[in-house]
Amino acid sequence: MTQEAVETVQCTHHWQIESPNGPVSIGRCKRCGEIREFNNSIQGSGWDRQGSHNRRLRQAKSSS
Repeated sequence: MTQEAVETVQCTHHWQIESPNGPVSIGRCKRCGEIREFNNSIQGSGWDRQGSHNRRLRQAKSSS
């Protein structure tokens, strides 16, 4: 394989993500060593306090 071919091959990542501690966790790929941040909650989900607050406001408005 030429150097150019090696550079174009993409890793099929296998992320090892640290335990949740705050809004993001750091993950490292077992295969290539790439490091990336992962969100510990999805906006609007039950895990997101602001999202649940907004949901309660919408429910209160719709019932009045």
